[in-house]
Amino acid sequence: MRFPKSLTFRTFAVIALSAVIYASVALFVGWDGLQREFSQFPRHQLLPLALLSLFNYALRFWRWEIFLRSQSVRLSFRESLGLYFSTYVMVITPGKVGEIFKASILRERHGVSLSVGLPIILAERIYDFLAVLALAVAGTFFWPGSFAGLTTGLAAAAGIPVALILFQAQPVRTFLMRKLAASPMLSRRNIAIDDASESLSSLLSVRLGSFSLVISMVAWLAECAGLWLVCRSLEFPIPMGQAAFVYAAGTIVGSLSFLPGGLGGTEATIIWLLESLNMARATAATSALLVRLFTLWLAVVVGLGFFVAFRHIFKSSAAKETRSD
Repeated sequence: MRFPKSLTFRTFAVIALSAVIYASVALFVGWDGLQREFSQFPRHQLLPLALLSLFNYALRFWRWEIFLRSQSVRLSFRESLGLYFSTYVMVITPGKVGEIFKASILRERHGVSLSVGLPIILAERIYDFLAVLALAVAGTFFWPGSFAGLTTGLAAAAGIPVALILFQAQPVRTFLMRKLAASPMLSRRNIAIDDASESLSSLLSVRLGSFSLVISMVAWLAECAGLWLVCRSLEFPIPMGQAAFVYAAGTIVGSLSFLPGGLGGTEATIIWLLESLNMARATAATSALLVRLFTLWLAVVVGLGFFVAFRHIFKSSAAKETRSD
């Protein structure tokens, strides 16, 4: 599969944007205070933080395997593992092109049509968002502060379950799948839209959907536990329910910002909400940056490692595409 020529430039632009955002946070908070908080963070807590994120990745990989089997797609465990985690390296790419890339590799290497691969990718994103939304809603019952400033974002997010109900209607599914198929990376492909919408409908069925949502919620709860652990380690313990609300709300705001990886929006929301609990600004900023290091950037590192180890998957697929063209 060929990437758009501008993808490399845009990816480096995202990395540069990340550097600017984090430098701005340091400037806003004060470098001395930030450095002091980082130096006081117990080093022995770094491994548990990493393990919580890895647990999240493992559960979502299990869900990926369930989705593949539900669509009668059979990959060896090794190849499925390599394909799934290799695309983590592209989590910060604009438009999450890595997700579409995963569906394309399934097509080129295993003959899985895009009408099957794309619904799997879309279902993953839907269940992730629903899980985070559910955790945010549950967290509101433990939140002692004001919801001012979050009303619009939470209201918009609450519309997702309604959209899923509407999506069970054939015309709605067909319309959305056509929009996805019209993306620059897929416009040249022949995608059976009706088949794709039916595949997605089966992935959103009550039986499979309920189980997938539970897996997703447990996976993202592990990330919330990461924030709880960070706050506790920085000697500002907060209840798990509040940690879940802060992390989930930050993730939702970041998603609605439509920036790669929720950059900027997620960090700013986490800092703001922690400050509303009377946490010092430097401590709040340190908490947000540490959590993002082990939720967003660890995924990129894991993805890079798998990409290097399984690069033959992508080389052979690229060769097949060149021959087919």
